[in-house]
Amino acid sequence: MGLRVLGPPELVVRERSIGLGGLRQRTMLSLLALNANRVTPLERLVDAVWNGNPPSTARGQVQICVSRLRRLFRDSGCPAAIHTRAPGYQLEIAPAALDSVEFLRLTALAREHTETGRFEEAAVALREGLALWRGAALAGVDSPLVQRSAAVLEQHRQAAMEERIRLDLVLGRHEEVAAELPVLVDADPLRERLYELLMLALYRCGRQAEALEVARRARDRLVRDLGIEPGPGLRDLEASILRHDRDLDPGPRRAGQNTVVRSPEPHPEAIAEPPPTVPRQLPGSIVDFTGRESHLEQIRRQFARQESPYALRVVAITGAGGVGKSTLAVRVAHEVQDLFPDGQIFADLGPNGDGDPNAALARFLRALGLDAAGIPREPAERAELYRTRLAGRRVLVVLDGAASEEQVRPLLPGSATCAVIVTSRARLGLPGAHGVEVRAFDECQATRLLTRIVGGDRVAAEPAATAALARLCGGLPLALRIAGARLAAKPHWRVEALVDRLGDEAGRLDELSYRGVGIRSTIALTAGGLDDRERRLFALCALVGTADFAAWTAAALLDTDRADAEDAVERLVDAHLLDIVPGAGGPPRYRFHDLVRGYALEQSAVVCGAGDRAAALRRLLGGWLRLAQRAHRAHRGGDVGVPRGSASGWEPEDGFAVDGATRWWEVERRSLARAVRQAAEAGWDDLCRDLAAAAVGLAELTGDAADWRDTAGLGLAAARRAGDDRGEAAMLHSLGSLHVARRRWDEAEEAFEAALAIFRAVEDVHGCALVLRNWACVDAARGRHAALRRKHEEALVGVRAVGDVVGEADILRGAAESLLETGEDVDAARLLLDRALLLCREVGYRRGEALVLHRFVRLHLASGRLDLARRAVDGVLEVVRDLGDRTGESHALLALGTVHRAEGRLAEAETVLCVALDLARDVADRVVEGRVQRVLSDVRALAGQVDAARDGPAEGYRTLIGAEGAAVGRMRVRLDRPGAVAVAGTTRFPLGRGVPGLRPVVDRPG
Repeated sequence: MGLRVLGPPELVVRERSIGLGGLRQRTMLSLLALNANRVTPLERLVDAVWNGNPPSTARGQVQICVSRLRRLFRDSGCPAAIHTRAPGYQLEIAPAALDSVEFLRLTALAREHTETGRFEEAAVALREGLALWRGAALAGVDSPLVQRSAAVLEQHRQAAMEERIRLDLVLGRHEEVAAELPVLVDADPLRERLYELLMLALYRCGRQAEALEVARRARDRLVRDLGIEPGPGLRDLEASILRHDRDLDPGPRRAGQNTVVRSPEPHPEAIAEPPPTVPRQLPGSIVDFTGRESHLEQIRRQFARQESPYALRVVAITGAGGVGKSTLAVRVAHEVQDLFPDGQIFADLGPNGDGDPNAALARFLRALGLDAAGIPREPAERAELYRTRLAGRRVLVVLDGAASEEQVRPLLPGSATCAVIVTSRARLGLPGAHGVEVRAFDECQATRLLTRIVGGDRVAAEPAATAALARLCGGLPLALRIAGARLAAKPHWRVEALVDRLGDEAGRLDELSYRGVGIRSTIALTAGGLDDRERRLFALCALVGTADFAAWTAAALLDTDRADAEDAVERLVDAHLLDIVPGAGGPPRYRFHDLVRGYALEQSAVVCGAGDRAAALRRLLGGWLRLAQRAHRAHRGGDVGVPRGSASGWEPEDGFAVDGATRWWEVERRSLARAVRQAAEAGWDDLCRDLAAAAVGLAELTGDAADWRDTAGLGLAAARRAGDDRGEAAMLHSLGSLHVARRRWDEAEEAFEAALAIFRAVEDVHGCALVLRNWACVDAARGRHAALRRKHEEALVGVRAVGDVVGEADILRGAAESLLETGEDVDAARLLLDRALLLCREVGYRRGEALVLHRFVRLHLASGRLDLARRAVDGVLEVVRDLGDRTGESHALLALGTVHRAEGRLAEAETVLCVALDLARDVADRVVEGRVQRVLSDVRALAGQVDAARDGPAEGYRTLIGAEGAAVGRMRVRLDRPGAVAVAGTTRFPLGRGVPGLRPVVDRPG
């Protein structure tokens, strides 16, 4: 059995050729054979068949073809097999059964014989290898990917043929070679090496005139077709023939021996093939190289292994300007130069170097031994000659500062024996390249670099200032080197002095410049490669006042659609002017490096006018408003719950969806708070007020007090400046809700009272209902159930009048909770909760559904229906986990632990409560934390864990007191039944336990 690729692809079994099927199957088998006994990725098979334009069914069609090839091998009785190996397929075949592998083995064997002087055996091995060829490699398979590998095999064949002819000349077979070569020359009339061999063969046959005629014909053909003179090898040989140089004479042979007797004089093959020039062009590596050890090891491993005998090894190093790509490339090139003994060539493709690849090719060809006269004028011919000169040689090519794939492609060798390192600020689409992305240093790496530049003593003397300097430089190696160089040049400076200079963001880029090297020019070089639209987006992105942002912000800034915006922002990412936020999850988020943001701010004033910047910012803040309102609708099941203003907003496409209100708020809350501040700073009171109002319901999800307080305060000030009574009432309502969340009952009542007065003055029925609904929470906390019911009755009328189903559900839930608290009418509470649950599910108010189910848990526990209580807890957990509401989950786990305690399942209760305690601490909910500690202590006491239970109640009470009482300075304590006391109105503690630091005070009768 044999698989043949040195000609049309062919499978031979017992001297019988087996049909391979259609072109698609032959293409796939050819690629698998070229990569025999190694995994061929599925993507390469798809690319080979469809050349970058695959149909949607491409993967399925590949699987069908592979299945047919497997059946072909099986039916033919072939021992070869195609195995599925991630990430593709592997053809497993014996090396001797594949003619290309056998050919390469024979050429390697010939090389070994030549090195030991056994020229006859070498020539025989080469003849055997060349006899395997039946035509052009992989003829009839027109896939560009396959033909690139076939071209490499053809180069090996040419080299083997020329070496076999050279050996025949060494062995004295001049007549045979002189008869054979004219046919080869006619077939490839631009290959100078064939002319040289023919001239030497004719001269040794005594045909000097014919040899010189061959030289003349070679010159005429090269000048006519390429416009170049012959190279030095042919010219020197012609001169030697004219001189009758004795070095051209054949060497003597000993009788009966197959090897040529070595002569102290130069061998004739040295005349025909001058020793190749070995270029050593690498720049020097720096002394203080540091921080890139993992990258060095990654690239060394890549060059040490050869995944395919035909594939060129390419490493593409990408990263932002100033991040140290060139430094890394030069260092690793020095470390691996032993793997490339035939030379290392280097080109700077940046604006200050060989930006034109044609000029770089000319330099490379001169470095490889050609004089200027022998270099073609046409770029394509130069590239062909360059690949020819590198064929079979082990040369490392370093291309620094490439701007595009078009610059790089002509400079890639064709031989797999070579390797290439490319550095670029853009992510290049070079097929098969191994990508290495270089990022800014972390604080530890930055400190190490500063230590090596300025000295360990100065760093040790000011560790805090050094860490601050590293942060201000953003970990960018170029910025760190500039800062370090300034400190090294001024040994009398303290590190803190330079930190103070860099503290001013507006002047930071000016400070990061030293003796002609600066960060500003480095960033400008990258930004200069953008088109006008991308440059405008880069400048406008500086208006985003948040640490990171989503792609929709680019759409708002450019006032364009989603696809256009994503393309533009990804172009900035490719240029390393924006970074992808790692680990964000969901749609990608983007951010500036601090120093790049500074340059973008400068450019915003240059690229965009004041009116353009203002319009873009207004669209951006309007987009925040619309997305916040979408999130509110997703949370509340509609446009209810928060009074809405009249500010206009830029409407993002539906593709920029709000993926769950809780998750969206967790990601965007800082951004939304900053948007409120930017609207206030810009004097857009309508936007500021409406943004703050839209954030209220979302802030309730997490209880983020700081952002809630700031945004509501800004919204209140904006409404008052604008004379917007309704907006003022909405913000007072928001602040009152915040005080309720923080259990500041007096402040809450004050805010609600003012809000209610304004809403009544402007006859806003809905606003009044919302205030009364939340004010009732204060009554519940203070045990004023009669006042609570009056507020609920009035609020219920208001929300029903405007069709606020969510508001109605909240009020019904609150009323039921009051009944459960007092124990007056459990059946009435059940009816209210049933109605509330139905309303929540009608409008998809998931969080409301969880809150109602949580009250059902309490109801079922009170009535002893533990199975129903556990089912209700399961429903709460399902909802809060689906919403990503970790605070709600901590409440639900506390309820589940309480149910397990009532069931007597103490081990399960302890496990669940421990999880609830960790979660409550994670979300900083002190109330839940204190309650969990108290229930957990009871569970451990019931389980007989005396030591573990002893301190639990007091710790739980202290946590609760800190959460519920410390903020008001004085707790209200209510005796509600013998042996019990209620703290802050809602949490009961048994008096018999004793609570250190708790001193009950009765301030009213009863």
